[in-house]
Amino acid sequence: MKATIGQLKQEIYQKLGFEIRRQADVRYLHQCIVYENNLTIGFNTLRRFFGFLPERAPQLQTLEVLAQYLGYQSYSRFLNFINKDQNWFHWTFVNDFENLDSIDPAQIQQLIALKSHPDYVLFLSHIIKTFIRRNRIELLKIIFSNPKIHFDINTQVGELDKLAYAVGGLLRTLPKSSYVGLEVLLSDTYVFKTHILDFHVDYTHFNGYYGFLNTARLARDTEPTQRVFINLIKNYHLFLAGKSSFEIYQPEVSNLKMFSVLHGRLLGYQLLTQHFKHKQPLNKILSEILKTGKQYPKVFFYIEVVSALIFTKQIETLETIFDRYKKELLGTPIWRFYTSHNIFLIAHVLVKLKKQNYKDALYSFNQIDLNVSTSNSYFHYLKLFYSIAAYQLEKHTTANSDTLLALQKDYQSLVKTTGFKRFNLTLLKKY
Repeated sequence: MKATIGQLKQEIYQKLGFEIRRQADVRYLHQCIVYENNLTIGFNTLRRFFGFLPERAPQLQTLEVLAQYLGYQSYSRFLNFINKDQNWFHWTFVNDFENLDSIDPAQIQQLIALKSHPDYVLFLSHIIKTFIRRNRIELLKIIFSNPKIHFDINTQVGELDKLAYAVGGLLRTLPKSSYVGLEVLLSDTYVFKTHILDFHVDYTHFNGYYGFLNTARLARDTEPTQRVFINLIKNYHLFLAGKSSFEIYQPEVSNLKMFSVLHGRLLGYQLLTQHFKHKQPLNKILSEILKTGKQYPKVFFYIEVVSALIFTKQIETLETIFDRYKKELLGTPIWRFYTSHNIFLIAHVLVKLKKQNYKDALYSFNQIDLNVSTSNSYFHYLKLFYSIAAYQLEKHTTANSDTLLALQKDYQSLVKTTGFKRFNLTLLKKY
């Protein structure tokens, strides 16, 4: 605010042709504003603004009048104008930073000083992506080893999501020769794995950079929750690929502080192993899921659980979850929750189809929008579940053979793209 007021005063001085140093200067300005520009402002208000009376924060109306005197339509237009100049300065710094061959402490401090800027995540992602493209591993080490540069994992999840999305989007375009060099960043010294890989689970590239880097983590990660995460990713990949080698995984987690998504992923995977490995009743694990879900934000906890419930065809449990938390799960989402919102809608379609409530099934189906971001790390994975819901809805309503065949071909193409053979034709046709 202080800098903005200073800029406003400087522009007033430029228009007047001199600085206001005496009360006579204030009176002259007052006459210019009131009589020449037909605006309303008090003489004492101007005296206070320029420090001739005890200062206090100027009212918005005062700022509006002064901005209009300068020729702006409003004070907000004035702010837009000066912010444009300031942002150009920031982008100049970012552009120069991207081209560095070495980084000194002063440049790091200048980067950290930008952290309060609303576009900081954009600035940081540009720098990281450029260093990755340039294969400047030593510079990436500096960036990922300084906690002051990065967002807090407990309080700034939204910003972390954005950063991981931006960097992950680049990683999926790289040839293996490029992402292999990033393996050194998997050390506990750096936040690359916790702030990028953990927040951008790239299902579409389990067979590419994402699978490679997470497999490489197995030799490095010592923190218990990180080991839970990578073991789940490894085994779920095997499950999705249709392999029989996915393992039963029951780590001791009672003393761990787990993020809600991770706990949901663990219980969801245990549901899958109980069903597909043990082939035993699921009552106990289903009860544990419902009980554990009470302590977490539902949108986070259930995103991975619902996928497992769809695979195991636990429609009654899905119905129970929607009965309890429909508003939280199916309400209008913000951008961070588009992925979870879509998987919840797909599950809701399957619940309504089971109940032969085709009207509500169609309503939920029409709310699904996978095209919110086709580069989303869940996109192809979600579309496989979507294809099941679409096929079953068509099968139980109009049953057009051409439409069913087209859905089947699209489904099989997705299976080929992802390598997720768990999505077989039986699952599609006889759900």
